[in-house]
Amino acid sequence: MTLNRQDNRFSERRLSALVTLLQDDNQQVASLAMEHLLSLGQVADTTIAEYQESQDPQLRQRVHQLSSILARRRSREAFIAALGREDLSLWDGIVQIHSLFEPIPPRQTLEARVDEIAADLQPGATMTHQIADLMREKEFTVPSDDILDVDLFLVNRVLETRYGHAALLCVLAKRIAQSAGWQATICLHGGRFCLIDRDHILLKPAEGWQYSRIATSERIHPCSRKDVLLAILAQLFMVALIDGQLKDLHHFGTILTALNGQTLSALPYPLNSDPS
Repeated sequence: MTLNRQDNRFSERRLSALVTLLQDDNQQVASLAMEHLLSLGQVADTTIAEYQESQDPQLRQRVHQLSSILARRRSREAFIAALGREDLSLWDGIVQIHSLFEPIPPRQTLEARVDEIAADLQPGATMTHQIADLMREKEFTVPSDDILDVDLFLVNRVLETRYGHAALLCVLAKRIAQSAGWQATICLHGGRFCLIDRDHILLKPAEGWQYSRIATSERIHPCSRKDVLLAILAQLFMVALIDGQLKDLHHFGTILTALNGQTLSALPYPLNSDPS
């Protein structure tokens, strides 16, 4: 019992010290305190609940920051687990990837935007042709230049700007045509993401949504859901690398390494925090 009381007193003193450090004017000191709190599991939740309405504006701001970091980590862990189990749809995947990057409108808002685009589709044998015409009419475009821009990989921004990476536009086209019963597979053809239907008609977003029937002997590579989502995540990782966004680099690096059964220690410094 004495040992337990001593442990409790020690824990209380340590927690009190960490809360004090959260209020430090030096952001680096406060960040170290946050990292320590995050490593304590349930203690972080207790601290947030206790101090989120603190009268001290500095402490209140830092606790809200701590809460945001914790929520993002948990969302990331849930996404990794769902994708690892392969029970995540492509549409759910691209929506979650965007929400992991930044706050997005409610899911119902995104669904309503897509359903509005799909309203004129009619089920029928010419569905692939309809999809091609609709995507052109709505001006969904793959940029002609081979550029890396974060806007091309985030579904809500693509719905607003109409510019997107071919992989994401393939997912969007499948979701738009979902209510009409269109069946198509995302594939790689000539190194580019395309859609191929059951009649072997190939639809090419990167070529202005051109479509044509291809021979069954022509080589294509069907993509799994995980293949497509990993491609989008890898591109976001590259954008963060080029732009020098270390927080996003760490974020997407954590997802990519976890999905490949590794940790950030497999990546070069500074992501593995080991300069050796």
